[in-house]
Amino acid sequence: MGLIWWILPAIAAVIGLMLLFAGFGKLAKLKAGSGAFRLTFGVAFLALAGVVAFAGLNLQTYQRLTKERYAANIKFEAVEGEENAYVLDLTFSDGRKLLEENGAQPILRGNEFEIGAQVIKFKPMANMLGYDSIYRLDFIEGRLSRRFTPEAVTEATTNGIALAANPGFDVHRMAQEQGGRFGIDAQYGSATYQPMGDGFEYVVNISQDALIARPSEATKVLIQKQRYPGYSSTRESSQ
Repeated sequence: MGLIWWILPAIAAVIGLMLLFAGFGKLAKLKAGSGAFRLTFGVAFLALAGVVAFAGLNLQTYQRLTKERYAANIKFEAVEGEENAYVLDLTFSDGRKLLEENGAQPILRGNEFEIGAQVIKFKPMANMLGYDSIYRLDFIEGRLSRRFTPEAVTEATTNGIALAANPGFDVHRMAQEQGGRFGIDAQYGSATYQPMGDGFEYVVNISQDALIARPSEATKVLIQKQRYPGYSSTRESSQ
C-alpha cells in the first residue's frame, strides 16, 4: 500500500511534464490557444502530483512514528490461599518463557505490576527511513497501588525479577555516551503498569519510544468487576 503513494504522484508528474513540454512546443510554433491549454493542464497535473506526494509522505510518517511491535504476553494466576500473590506467566516475543533458576514460574505480590525496558531511539527522520527503535525488556515487578501518601515521603517495597542480564558489552551505555553524534537517543527507559488479578492477561507492545500494556477483552471485564462489584458487561447482560 505504501508504494501507491509514490506511484500515483510519479504518474501525475510525468503527465504534467509531458503537457508542459507540449505546451511550450505549441507556443514556440505561435499556437497560443493550444499551448496555453496544455500548459494549464500540465501545471494542474504537477500540482496534483505534489499534493498526493505530500499526503503520502504525511501518512507514511504517521505510520512509521506510531508503529508498534509485539514485545511480550503476560498472564497471572492467583496463588491459592495467599492474598495478592500471583504466578507470573510471561512469554517473550521470541517464544521464550520467563522462569526462575529452578525452572519454576516467578510469583509477584501486590495488586499491580510494572514492566520496564531500556530503549535506544533513533531520530524521527531515521524512523521514516526504516530504522525502528531498539529495546530490551529490563524488569517486571509487583507492588501495592496504595503505597504512598500525599503528606510526606514514605518508604515502599516492591518485588520483582530482572528480565535481562548485561552480556558484557553494554550497547545501551555506549549509545548514551556516543549516540548523540549519530542521531541516537538512549537517555531514558520506558515503563508501564497495570492491575494484577487472577486470570488477567496483557499484551505488551513497544512503539518507537514507549512500552504499552493492553489488557485482553476478558481482562477489561475482570478489571471493571474488581473496581465495581456487581458490574456486568453488555455481552454478559444479553446472555
